[in-house]
Parts: sequence; structure tokens; C-alpha cells
Amino acid sequence: MADFSRPIASTLGQFDLTSWQGVGRLVLAITALFIVHLLGTAVYNLYFHPLRHIPGPPLWIAFNGLRSLYKMRGILEFKYAEFHEKYGEVVRVNPNEVAFIRPEAWKDIYGHGHAEFPKHFPGLKLDTKKIVFSSSKDHFRYRRAMLPAFSDKALRLQEPLIRVYIDLLITRLREKSELNEPVNMVRWYNFTTFDLIADLAYGTPLQGLAEGKSNAWLDNIGNIIKLLPIMAFGSMFPGVGKAMMFLAGPQIRNAEKKHFAFASKMTMDRIYNKKQPDRGDFMDFMLRSRGQDHEMKDDELASNADLIMLAGSETTATLLSGTTYWLLKTPHALKKVVEEVRSTFSSDEEITFDDTRAKLPYMMACLQEGLRIFPPLPLGMLRIVPDGPPVQIAGVTIPGKTQVSVPQFAAFHSEYNYHRPNEYLPERWLPDAMTNPNSPFYNDRREIHKPFSVGRRDCIGQNLAMHEMRSILAKVLWNFDLTLDESSKNWHDQKILALWVKPPLEVHIKKRAK
Repeated sequence: MADFSRPIASTLGQFDLTSWQGVGRLVLAITALFIVHLLGTAVYNLYFHPLRHIPGPPLWIAFNGLRSLYKMRGILEFKYAEFHEKYGEVVRVNPNEVAFIRPEAWKDIYGHGHAEFPKHFPGLKLDTKKIVFSSSKDHFRYRRAMLPAFSDKALRLQEPLIRVYIDLLITRLREKSELNEPVNMVRWYNFTTFDLIADLAYGTPLQGLAEGKSNAWLDNIGNIIKLLPIMAFGSMFPGVGKAMMFLAGPQIRNAEKKHFAFASKMTMDRIYNKKQPDRGDFMDFMLRSRGQDHEMKDDELASNADLIMLAGSETTATLLSGTTYWLLKTPHALKKVVEEVRSTFSSDEEITFDDTRAKLPYMMACLQEGLRIFPPLPLGMLRIVPDGPPVQIAGVTIPGKTQVSVPQFAAFHSEYNYHRPNEYLPERWLPDAMTNPNSPFYNDRREIHKPFSVGRRDCIGQNLAMHEMRSILAKVLWNFDLTLDESSKNWHDQKILALWVKPPLEVHIKKRAK
């Protein structure tokens, strides 16, 4: 067997490590080798890599790691939008990653009809008991057990419970309106969505609306959002990542464990609470599969209830906050939607799930435009092309093992897809814009608009989310006259750490004039 230690020892022997001069030469030699390796890798990535035919920013293509740096700064999604405007609809944004903003990429990457592209979550320790991280086999089992909880039948059972929290929000806002001071709508939307989803998931509200203050769960979710980019950076540079995790402090470092411990306790309390049978909540439906072939075990119930809690509350509150802000920044849209809501209903008791869907076309357009201009999940969900022959994605040949995605913020803010994409214009979603060739929005590529994703792994709770958002927004607009406080005039200027880092949205609220 060859003795590889001899050439190494011979090489090291050329350096006199007993003197500072020798040590200095060794350091210089190692540095030179590192630079040569770095430059060699850059040359390969730019000129010889299988993705060399796809345009993109040269530095990002040459060197791995820039993605994580910009992610930590909270501006990655904005950089992707810049890249697409400069380089086109298909951009190489990393040595081994390609981003698409063509509509057909949704089906090619996430849709049915081909072998599933595995998900890729840089830096995350995946809890495969959660439906979003599960294997194809487990995903089918989880989805089959969970779907009844989001059916039309379930929504009819859940509506009275949800209305309790929406009405409590209106009561609290009436109280706040008497104080003649701005109200942070982000805070109150969060209280509402977290309370009602906690009740649906665990049978217990978090009392945010009742007490008018935050709680341990809400505070901890903020810490989790701060934790995500550190974990992503640590996956690429483990040593630096560990140092950053230490410097972040115990609250952020332990946020994930604390979050799941709380979720597990809440789940077990709900499972063994015999006083809450047949209330139509999520757990009620999911528990019906216990003892069957597709049953969900207790730890799987806990993981997925935890996921529902986060996905069903934070994202809904984000969309409500964003839509409220953009309406207040767009006077013609605010005037029109308020007139529609108040002329349709003679009292807010008439505002129901079905009627908000059927009778408020302009408000529906306002929410769709909110989902476009301020998508609750602005990032692209990374997938990996399976190893093997190249595949066609949106008409482009992509080799195996490539990371691919449709970055929502970039796609929804691109002139390739929308006329005046950076303006809030609900009219683009009205029937006339889609059928009248004279409409400035006629050529908008609305098929790119998939805020809930597509395919077998699309958002299981999207119907519930839309019902919530329509009902909450309609009741707020029916009851109150809203104006934006000067302190929030640039509220949309935010960072994105997986989710939007939302500052307070200060709004002046007055009870509507009779």
C-alpha cells in the first residue's frame, strides 16, 4: 500500500517550523493554495459547469455563499427580482441553482406528471413528521388524514367558531377607536389569526384578543424567524454558523425546541380532552383516522398541528396587514372597496363565508392583488432535479442535481408578467381586464400567480385562509374608516428572513359615520 505520508512530510520539511520565518512561509503557501483553489472553482463554475449556458450575475455564479449572506441581510428576494429584470426569465443565481419566473415553470417544477423533485431546505434540520418535509409515502398518508379538516363540510362547522374571534377583533378595535391614537394593525391581526387557529388546532385560544397583549408563543415565533437565516448560513460555513448561533443568545438558539415542546403539550392536552368531541376543529377530524391504516401517530399529530398553527396564522395575518397597507396607500381602491362592502351588507352580521366570496368581486380582487404585491411566502421553494438525464423546465434544459425554484416575490414583481408590477392595482384581477383587449392589464400573465403553490404539495389550508381573510377584511371595512399614520407611510420597506419582518402598521381607526 502506498505511503502518502512521505510526500506530505517531504513538503512540510521544506518549511522550517522552528522559526517565525518558516511558519510565515507555510501560511503564505496555504493561502496561495486556497486562492488557487478558489479561482479554479470560479473558472470552472463560469466556463465549464453544466449550467454555463444560463445567464446570471458572474460573482454569484462563480462563488458559493453569496446567497446565504444576502439571506442573512434579509434582502435575497429583492436581489433575485433585480437579477430577473437584468438577465431574463431564467437566471442562474448560484453555482448550482436556477430561478424561473415563467408561468410554465410551476408545473414543470412542482406539478403532477413527472417524478417528484425532492425539496431542498438549506440549513434546516427537517422534521419529516411534518407534511411539508415528509417522504412521498408519508405525505400521501398525512394529506389523506388531514384533508377532511379543510373540506367544505369542515368549514361550515368551523365558521361559527371563527366568527367568535373576528367579532372579538371588531369589539377590541371599537374600544381602541375611542382612544384617538393609532392602532398597530399587525399586532391585532396576529392576535386574531393566532387565537382562532390555536382554537381550531388545539381547542384552546392563546388569549391574545382577550388580553390585548402578546404571549410566549407569539414572542417565540419572532425568535424562530431570526433563527432561520443563521441555520442556513451555518449549513455552508459550520464554524461561523456555530459562532453566530452562540452570539445570537439563548432565546433565539432554543426557539425551535421551545416551540415544539409547547406544541406537543397543547396537542396531548387536546387529544385527551374528552370534553371537546365533535366540535369540527382540525384535531377532531384528524383524530378520526386513529386506528386505521392511514392513522397519524401522536407525535405526527403534534408535528402537523404545530405546522398548521404557524402556517395558518402568521401568513394570514401577513396578507391582511399587507392588503390593509396597500389599500390605505391607494385611495381609489380603498374608496371603491369600502363602497362595495357597505352597499352589499346592511349589518356586519350578514357578512358570512359564502357571501364574501359571492358578492364582493372587487374585494376579492383587492386580496388577490395583496397576495401578488406582498406574498406571505415571498421566497422560492427549492427543489432538486433528480439525478439522471437532463429535464426540460420552462423550455430550458436543466441537468440533474440542479436546485430550481419559482421565487414568488421576483415573479410577481416582474414586468415580464405584469403591467406596472410595483403598483397596487386590483383592477388587473377583474373580468374586464382578462377579456377586454383594450385593458392595460389584458396581457398580464396571471397564470404565474400561485401564492399557495401547485401540485400534490400545495397548501392544504388555502380555502380556510381565503375565507378568514375575506371575512376579517370585510368586517373591518364595514365597521371602520381607516387612515394610515405618517409613521407607517413606508411600511412596505421591509426585510425578509424566510417570512416578512413586519414593523408596526399604525392606522387611525374611526367608527364609520352612520
